[in-house]
Amino acid sequence: MAADPEVGKILRPVEGAAFPPGEISIIATAPGGKLALDGQAVPAEQPFPDVLLAKTTPSAGIHKLELIWETGRRQLRFFVGDHPPAEFKPFRQHPPSALECTQCHGLSRKGRFRFTGGCFGCHQQETFLKTHHHPSHVLEQCGQCHNAHGSTEKAHLILPSEKACGLCHSVPELFKRQMFSPQRRGGAEAGL
Repeated sequence: MAADPEVGKILRPVEGAAFPPGEISIIATAPGGKLALDGQAVPAEQPFPDVLLAKTTPSAGIHKLELIWETGRRQLRFFVGDHPPAEFKPFRQHPPSALECTQCHGLSRKGRFRFTGGCFGCHQQETFLKTHHHPSHVLEQCGQCHNAHGSTEKAHLILPSEKACGLCHSVPELFKRQMFSPQRRGGAEAGL
């Protein structure tokens, strides 16, 4: 069953994430959605319309997480344990400490749960300008490049930086060498 890319989403964890042993949190959104881990239902709270929050403590190993709703399905794999296989990368949770969903999200007039902005409530705008190549008004939608719920990529990018820039730009080789040099990467990582 093909899923509309804008309807059902697993926001945390991400495909290929590796976690140390212990509890993990799951965040997903889909109309009438249900979660399953390795084929077993995962109890989830629904604090807002179509938003699912769950905590679980999976055993060590590779797991399949599914988000299932009437018109679609999403799935991903993640690993729990001390020695992840090469295809799994450490997950960097964001925000690093527990926050209320409403610090970044709110209900629209139509009753939909939406991002309301506010990245600069925690992140300093001056740091943003030092680590990004666009003025802040160009990238008001931080989610174009960053996963606000966590990522396996540095700076919580949705893709490796070389690919993330390519979503909007054709990236010539000279630009790549300048932008992704070791000196530049060190500065960019410190910003988020």
